Amino acid sequence: MDEGHKFPKDRPVLVTCGLPYVNGPCHIAHLRTYVPADIFVRFLRKMGQEVVFICGSDTHGTPITVKAEEEGITPREVMEKYHRHFVEFFPKMGINFSNYGSTDSPLNHARTIQIIQANQENGYVYSKALKLPYCPNCDRFLPDRYQRGTCPHCGASARGDECDQGCGRYLEPGELMDPRCSICGSKPEMKETRHYFLRLTAFEGFLREFLPKLEGTDIARNYALQWVEKGLKDWNIT
Repeated sequence: MDEGHKFPKDRPVLVTCGLPYVNGPCHIAHLRTYVPADIFVRFLRKMGQEVVFICGSDTHGTPITVKAEEEGITPREVMEKYHRHFVEFFPKMGINFSNYGSTDSPLNHARTIQIIQANQENGYVYSKALKLPYCPNCDRFLPDRYQRGTCPHCGASARGDECDQGCGRYLEPGELMDPRCSICGSKPEMKETRHYFLRLTAFEGFLREFLPKLEGTDIARNYALQWVEKGLKDWNIT
């Protein structure tokens, strides 16, 4: 074990996990994330290391709105129902977080607004017109999980934003082959709308220098570096 990974350290160690979407109950695939993390936290504490173990519910996104339409209730009702489920479920599995929160918390809202405003003031957020899939039958635009079709790269069944059944590649709007609205099955048309973008390309030079210096696993560091090596694109944040 190299010096950077020896425990205990003279400062607290922060351990986090990917946030579960609150669009359904906990299942076995969730536990492959949280059980190993809990084992690692227990190991560190046995070593006398002070640990802060943080997680929370991801309460935003189309998985929740899709579930709400399936159940005939509001997205907030879905979010509150399954957030309570996770809050109650993890302790039953012996997984005890130092803090288990929610992206819907007032603190997270305030911090998000602060970050966006700072980026706007520095010229890193801008709006742009673009054409996105629109279902005339449902009278709505179709973000990611609201459309399915065929992946143009591997031919597998895919969502509008990702080939979730095949190669796993991220898909840009309009790339999906033979797209269909996941609600009514109609073929969408492309319609112009405006979205806000984060000027991620402005940070490419900084990230090339910063990422190699990060502590952590080579896998995590290289995953981020490969995005930079391929060339960053401005990120649609709406």
